[in-house]
Amino acid sequence: MLMGSLLMLLLLLLSPPPVQLWPQLDDSCRWQVVLNKYETLGVGSEKFFLQQPIANIDKFFNKLVDSPIDHKENYVGFPYYMKINFTCPGKTPEAFVRGGYLKGLIPIVLVTFYAPVNFRKWKSERLQIQMEGAPFQSQACVMNWYTPMPMKNGSVMMEVEISSNRMGEIIGNGRFMININGFLKKEKDKVIFSLGHEVRPIIHRDFIDAPSRPVWATVGQAPVLILGGIPHEKMILISDSSFKDFSLVELNIDSCWLGSLHCPQEEFTASIFDAISTESVLFIRQNQLVYYFTGNYFHVAGKGPSTSNWVRVLHSRCIKKLCPVELHSNGSEYVLALAGGNEEGFFHFGTITDGRVNFRRMPNMKSLCDIQKDFFQEMPRGSSGQHPASSSSHYFTLPKCRLHWVVYNMEDYTFLLLMEFVQGNRSRFQILQYSPILKGVHLDSLNLLFQIPPFIPIGDDMDFVMLLGMEKYTDYPLVPKGLFYNPFSHLLFIWGNAILQSYDKKNYIYMSKFPKESSVKYMTSSYKGQVVCVTENEEIWLIVEGSFKVHRLYPSDGWQVVFNLSQMKGSSLYTANETSVSIFYDSMGVHQLVYLINQKGEGKLLKRQLPVDQILVYQLLGLTTFEINISPVLGTLSFINPCPFELMQIKDLPNPQRYTRLERYRAKPPFISSDSGFHSKVSLAIYQGLVYHLLWLHSKYNKPYADPVHDPTWRWWKDKKQHKAFYFYRASNFQNVYGIQIDMDGYEKLYHVKKTGMPKYIYLDKGDEYNFTFFLFVRKTSWKSGRIYGNLKGWWNGTRLGGREELSRTLAPSLQPDQVIVKDKRKCFNQSISGHNLMKTAVHFKVVDSAAKCFVRTRFGYRMLGNRQIPMFIGCPPGKRLAFDITLTLRHNKKTNKRYFDCVHPDPEMPCFLFSDPFHPFFLIQDMVTGESGSFTGSYVLKVIGGGTSLDKIVDYSEEEIVRYNSPNDTSESLIWIVRDKRKQSQTFRILSYNSSGIEWLCLPNSPCYDIIPKSIYSPEFYFKIMVSNRDVDTSTYCDYQLIFFLHIHGLPLSRRRAFFFVRISLYIWLGVIFLYLLSYFFWPHIKNGWVKLKAKFTDLITTESFYTYTTSASSVPSVISSRISTSERGSFKRRVKKSL
Repeated sequence: MLMGSLLMLLLLLLSPPPVQLWPQLDDSCRWQVVLNKYETLGVGSEKFFLQQPIANIDKFFNKLVDSPIDHKENYVGFPYYMKINFTCPGKTPEAFVRGGYLKGLIPIVLVTFYAPVNFRKWKSERLQIQMEGAPFQSQACVMNWYTPMPMKNGSVMMEVEISSNRMGEIIGNGRFMININGFLKKEKDKVIFSLGHEVRPIIHRDFIDAPSRPVWATVGQAPVLILGGIPHEKMILISDSSFKDFSLVELNIDSCWLGSLHCPQEEFTASIFDAISTESVLFIRQNQLVYYFTGNYFHVAGKGPSTSNWVRVLHSRCIKKLCPVELHSNGSEYVLALAGGNEEGFFHFGTITDGRVNFRRMPNMKSLCDIQKDFFQEMPRGSSGQHPASSSSHYFTLPKCRLHWVVYNMEDYTFLLLMEFVQGNRSRFQILQYSPILKGVHLDSLNLLFQIPPFIPIGDDMDFVMLLGMEKYTDYPLVPKGLFYNPFSHLLFIWGNAILQSYDKKNYIYMSKFPKESSVKYMTSSYKGQVVCVTENEEIWLIVEGSFKVHRLYPSDGWQVVFNLSQMKGSSLYTANETSVSIFYDSMGVHQLVYLINQKGEGKLLKRQLPVDQILVYQLLGLTTFEINISPVLGTLSFINPCPFELMQIKDLPNPQRYTRLERYRAKPPFISSDSGFHSKVSLAIYQGLVYHLLWLHSKYNKPYADPVHDPTWRWWKDKKQHKAFYFYRASNFQNVYGIQIDMDGYEKLYHVKKTGMPKYIYLDKGDEYNFTFFLFVRKTSWKSGRIYGNLKGWWNGTRLGGREELSRTLAPSLQPDQVIVKDKRKCFNQSISGHNLMKTAVHFKVVDSAAKCFVRTRFGYRMLGNRQIPMFIGCPPGKRLAFDITLTLRHNKKTNKRYFDCVHPDPEMPCFLFSDPFHPFFLIQDMVTGESGSFTGSYVLKVIGGGTSLDKIVDYSEEEIVRYNSPNDTSESLIWIVRDKRKQSQTFRILSYNSSGIEWLCLPNSPCYDIIPKSIYSPEFYFKIMVSNRDVDTSTYCDYQLIFFLHIHGLPLSRRRAFFFVRISLYIWLGVIFLYLLSYFFWPHIKNGWVKLKAKFTDLITTESFYTYTTSASSVPSVISSRISTSERGSFKRRVKKSL
């Protein structure tokens, strides 16, 4: 305590220290964000569980007749908006927000979508969208900024970063995790949990005197985190915001006592011991029972059906512990369950794919203990007839064993085991490697990697001790409890009451600064070079990978200084009475979940940043010697800087997008003509639809036929750009509907993002390199009062990929540039699809003896210098694709064939090619991240894998059919096509290239495109389903550029038999026509005369009948005239009538 007070006095009165100090725990202005629905903008906050788009905004777009949108499209929106504001201490929040708005403050929102686990079902890509907040006044004098809350198919985690446009209030960047919570449901207009029910508020007994526990989850993939350990309650803490907010939920599981002789239980409790979160499934262990619950992520097609209740797995199994697998691989997530009791030596390997859980017991036949026992019994006996193990030096006597921890090594599909073997009253611990049965292997493999020393080595005053077998040991037993493995740095830790580390799993270093009286109970890692250990007595320790020293963070003098500064500033983040609940890493750093009790006795659970660098700075200040020079003018305090360099700068950094593979879009809100500048609900709905349409264009762009312009937004504005001045004229004269103007330049893809330092991770393809210029100024040796103020030289170490190589360089004591190149050695592995099966490794830059000694002050706090580890992924980077270059293909075919005949009914999206013309395809390699696009000049194999007479009648061919239809070695007359020139062939198929002379269509008699019956008078057509791949034929890249597209061919010839049949039918028809013509030509005059005569006879007959009918009716009327007509006159009258006719 006295030391802490002296440090406080030095901080307040004296300067300068080794680094500039400023208070970092002030409650300055900070961003706030919550979710709102469209119907309740500005009211409360919502949980993110709705996952279907809303379609009620299309009505607004239908009225935008004077805006550059495609009215044929159906515009929909997302279910939520982000409501953004900021808070400042001591002032009314609404007044600050209004003041910031009037000063021109605009929040810039960057949403990063996390890639899904299953890259086979979803495209592996890294995507961002940048938006600007639109001011909206929901109530009088109450305004906020709003942006759409976008979603992306397959992604359930979104990181939101909010920054300002550097106007108005000075506010630091804010980062938030906004994730989809698939464990909620709506019931009677109320959102409740589906895995249990939310219970009472948090009380003291939930955390006071309860030990801290780890937060276990798949790193960067679990949208919902859970934490158990509530004493005597089947409750968990659950959060979908990385514990920014949380709920206490009681689970709907049965607490059963199933202890027995084969599965003994020390005690029964309702507490949840182990809790693990994955992308869509939660796992818990209560006593020896294991349950899982699958969330409702139905917007992700294929995620698997959600469960309405907890599902118990591993029935009748005795499970003593769950071990996490924090990194996913091969499109799946994993969890490990260790068996106990009579099943000791077995473990169950769980695989989670698309929400489906499958456990497999390992080893298959015998337990690990039985395997070791068999090995002991098969050992040769000595001359005395006893096993050599009877000597006290052997550890196989009484092979009673316990399995304490399992680590899954996804690089070579093996498992690292921490096992304890009991020999009398002594225990020995071993690190074993277990390899399960694979193809071509009939037996499991179990190898001894390292025999852990039974006692703790003597470290004296050294930071570490190399375990070579010549070191001395104390009589204090070494009791390991678990393992931790970083697949990026290949560093393995053995932790317990000692910490051992190894880069090759065989040679270990003991970190002697860790006290043997303490015992680590869990580790958490950033996987970027830092590991935090928590002990049984709640001490917090830090390990910087690449160094061999552990640093105590709590309790420590540095922690005390942080606490005292917080109390002086009145911060609510620290209190004298607090209980640590958990320490964990997320994408925003290391955090501590802590339960605070204020002076009134009120408790509060909150998450706070663990100020690691700040604690180390204050700790360093306490360990740094100083001298005071008293002169007649002024007394000064001089600190001795332990940092081995004076200045370090990194320049000439390349474009970060090329290596981070982050695609970024920008979407600005529409301009409004309102006098107040506030948006309306209509303009916000239109903004929602525009952002949705932009992301829809991004997903639609992933098509096999390449557009003439390599940009997903090109089709949106290609017919509207020429009228840009007209749209601006109408908007500037306030003639737009709703007073809204849509800026076409505000919706675009960004290919040149501003450089902000070294990337967080790097992707490298075959032979790629990442380079930059490194400036390191090392102080010259200077003497003052017999003290050395600097070192003679500094070092930087790098790792060249494709194999571990340590590169060292001596730097002269001056400011000089050095070129650093990290390059792939082109020897990693075979080809793979873009973003699939990437090899994990890391590059580690460090200046020797700089860990926890060199710091720089930034606006966000202190940052450690001289030690940087960057995770790297070797393989085919995400965002690269092969596309069919239809533009160049058409141009080349027209030029080569001197003609081009399209289909009778042309389709601009899929042009036709004539069967009789040679076909020369061209392909593009398109980089979706950098915007680069160029012709694919490598070798490839082309195969027809399906086909049909129409798009809805296409069938996929079997493997045997594919070989018959595409292999030039086929003798069954089934070939569909053939290469025009004789090229090399890969086993079965021809190898094509950019310079090949194209292919010719054959469609031999046994092929599916032979003898197609025409549907009309036009020639037959056929659709080919074609796959192009460069796998195993192109050695210039790790990418397996696999492309599947449809090709429309017309003008297919008929078979000879069918052609002859059509000729005969045609001949018969024409002969019939000619015969009828000749017949009509010779007999037509006679037929005509006969017809005239026949017609005359019929006419005469009809006329005579009509006359008689008339005269008969007339004679029935009394008339003097008719009575006077004689018979002769009647006859003459008849003759006259006939003549007139």
